[in-house]
Amino acid sequence: MTTPNIEKTLNPNELLLFKDLVSPHFNPNWHFHPELQISFIVKGKGTRFVGDHVETFEEEDLVLTGPNVPHLWRSDEAYFDADSNLSTKGLVIYFNQELLHEGLMKKNEFYHINKLIKNSARGVEFYGETKRTIKPLLLRMGNIKGFQRIILLMEIVNVLANSNQFKLLSSPAYTNVLKGDDTKKMSLVYAYVMSNFKNKIALKEVSDMLNMNTTSFCKYFKPRANKTFTRFVNEIRIGHARKLLLEDNLNISEIGYECGFSTLSNFNKQFKSIANMPPHEYRRLFLKIKTPLS
Repeated sequence: MTTPNIEKTLNPNELLLFKDLVSPHFNPNWHFHPELQISFIVKGKGTRFVGDHVETFEEEDLVLTGPNVPHLWRSDEAYFDADSNLSTKGLVIYFNQELLHEGLMKKNEFYHINKLIKNSARGVEFYGETKRTIKPLLLRMGNIKGFQRIILLMEIVNVLANSNQFKLLSSPAYTNVLKGDDTKKMSLVYAYVMSNFKNKIALKEVSDMLNMNTTSFCKYFKPRANKTFTRFVNEIRIGHARKLLLEDNLNISEIGYECGFSTLSNFNKQFKSIANMPPHEYRRLFLKIKTPLS
């Protein structure tokens, strides 16, 4: 029997691990682990996967993920080019849930922290002033050791627990059903889609990668991603389209074709289905925010 492909983070004698990660690109493997994780992106761009949630990320992305929540910060394809001079940097804290014992969570003083830990099962993204408050605290983590790190972690957790500047990522119905070599298979699929979403993706090619027929692959993929493969591909494409719309260099039709849609009508339809507004409205709202009032 194969064992779950779980990433090893803490050893049995640790409660907390801090990493200042600098590399050409972020870990490209879809994975999970029993520890909670706080991730802050200092440098780098790409697509973030948390449970069944897919969204682009950029610098100063701040996310909390709970125990055994599958996740992946996939760098843009440019970071994987052999001649690329791009690099990434992330500040990450892994901590054991034993630090926030169930008995403590029942006390009044831990009400907000208990709510935060429950929300972490879906992944939590923080924004606004919360990010600006957390960043210097994470930077301090690299300069201290031992119990001082535990104290600083509690300060960080307290800020997150009392913030109202957050959004939950995975859907309420999402549960991690990955087992055996699922994470390896899903990583193959994710990597293939990220490399090929601008072109037509043949379901048979993806199925063949996992030695499945197309029917078996569709049945395999949906409960693990909590969505159909077609929906997954469209979410990747729309995520890229959002970035292109904000850059304001291409017209909407050009963006649709650049993201793998063969017709403008289908691009508009899928964009509205995923972003809850048509692409021209998305661009208009962003430009309104971007342009200061005179």
